[in-house]
Amino acid sequence: MIALDDDEKLDFGQLPPEVDHLLQQGVAAHFADRTQAERLFLIAISLAPDAVVARRCLVKHYNRCRQFDKALIAAQDWVATAACNAGLSDNWLQWKEAPGYALSALKGLAFMHLRSGQPAKAEAMIARVIAMDPDDAVGGSVVAALLEETRLAI
Repeated sequence: MIALDDDEKLDFGQLPPEVDHLLQQGVAAHFADRTQAERLFLIAISLAPDAVVARRCLVKHYNRCRQFDKALIAAQDWVATAACNAGLSDNWLQWKEAPGYALSALKGLAFMHLRSGQPAKAEAMIARVIAMDPDDAVGGSVVAALLEETRLAI
């Protein structure tokens, strides 16, 4: 396993120390041992099922590994967990407002739909993110710009 110095630790927020450690090690292992990184992220999720940050790490891992089918499933789980934590409907179309972590999850799912060749689904999701986040705090405009580039390339 790759060790991180304390200076190199990522701030994952308030997590049990063992979950934070697993995420730190998963991020460190990503480039050296992708199988190990995936295993560490999955263990972190099993120890802290409500930790949306662990699901975000897994989605980013799968995306960087170009495992878009796995990333899409993990992103759907990320949105479901974020919605549950926020007391929102499991149907994002019913959201009128949402906290940043839920909007980030929905943005991530939109991005994964775009990467998976489903721009119409991505467009609907990112439009909802932008409508609920007019100040662009979670960066929905980035996915919207990628979506526009995809349209122009067709």
